Amino acid sequence: MKLSKLVAGGALLLVTQASFATVEQSALRDTLDALYVQDKVTSITDNDLTIREDLGESWLNDSKEAELKVVKDIINQLGKLQLGTYVVDDSPALLTYISEEITSGRQDYYILRDAHPKAHQCVNAYFTVEYNNFFPSGFLGNGNVQHDAIIRFSSSNPTPGSDAINGVRGAAIKVLMGDQTHDFVMQTEPHFPTDNVEGFSNLIKVGRTRNCLSIVPDPDNQSPFGPLFDFTYQLRKSTQCLAESDFNLLDLPETVASIMRFQEGFEDSPIKSAFDFDYFSVTPYAYEDIVFKYEVSPATCTEPNSEDKSFTSAEAADSDGLENNIQRVLAEGSACFDLNVVARPTDISDKDAIEMLVTTWDEKSSQVLERVKVASIVIPQLSTSTEISSLACDEMRNNNGRNADGFKPLGSIGRSRIPIYDRLSSFRIEANQHLRNINQ
Repeated sequence: MKLSKLVAGGALLLVTQASFATVEQSALRDTLDALYVQDKVTSITDNDLTIREDLGESWLNDSKEAELKVVKDIINQLGKLQLGTYVVDDSPALLTYISEEITSGRQDYYILRDAHPKAHQCVNAYFTVEYNNFFPSGFLGNGNVQHDAIIRFSSSNPTPGSDAINGVRGAAIKVLMGDQTHDFVMQTEPHFPTDNVEGFSNLIKVGRTRNCLSIVPDPDNQSPFGPLFDFTYQLRKSTQCLAESDFNLLDLPETVASIMRFQEGFEDSPIKSAFDFDYFSVTPYAYEDIVFKYEVSPATCTEPNSEDKSFTSAEAADSDGLENNIQRVLAEGSACFDLNVVARPTDISDKDAIEMLVTTWDEKSSQVLERVKVASIVIPQLSTSTEISSLACDEMRNNNGRNADGFKPLGSIGRSRIPIYDRLSSFRIEANQHLRNINQ
């Protein structure tokens, strides 16, 4: 996400309805933070980040220490944001307008994923490597090698909501290769709202400030409308939330621009079937000395599915339309995609190619960039005997740094996601188990 998902989770996470948090809830939040967030922050070391200077990578502000500090801060900020999203059934703990969906048999005690929290479906797939000239020494094996895979289709909206609204969609593909896996974290928006991990951190701080204001009411305010009408309290709380997020007001202009780009990405995303989208890695990767990006595009199956993939009018208007569409299409047959790669253009600088994500390579380059197919993906007809449960789908861990030998994510956003995804996935799973245990 899974790429804009961290941004989605950071920039605009969870606008809650007025809730009546108690001292006990605040204490529980502090306990979960101490047990499952802070140890993840302190576990980050120099070994978590590496660069390929020979390919044009550079540290944030030319300092590895500065980049490590930002990565730790992101984990701390996102962890605290996620602690504002848990729902406990039959309790007053931070009940939001998503509580009914979350507690309807899927998972009762729940901290949302930091990115792409709403899964539409996890499906099994076959991933077949194609003969190609792009990777002369082979790509996840030699040509015609087939691997099992799992795909998680999702939406990046930070609050799981209706599929009948625009939004960036995701496809996280996990290729199973014996003892090793190779993860592709893809989304339907080819741009990223900010170029580097520092800008990403500022988006998260804004998101945490917003969440802080919305979920922490004044315990002494007796108004039935909650603290929204207590101006003095809100002013004091706003100051406190800003201070706790450690947001530098000097960064506000660029952060506002990033938020606007983030919102534009949502608004420009059409409402259509998951099988009709192109998906993009957004950030570049290296295989040995080759620099490239991934793209996934819809393809025609060898045995075509006669079922119309496009949204029906009912699906397009349904809050779970994407899930319904996936199940309807796959109930009748297969769906297929091509995995393509595009090489770094030769007419743009290393820094532009690797460290800048607000504009795409196609937009920067004067060349017409060629897409090379390196694998085919077949999602077979759904079977009840192999269906992946909602809980297993939610707890699936995807990481852009979980790659076969020789592959490496590039750029400050790409490489920082590796420890961020790893630590936050562990936090979420451990904290959810803690919530289940204390509420049994």
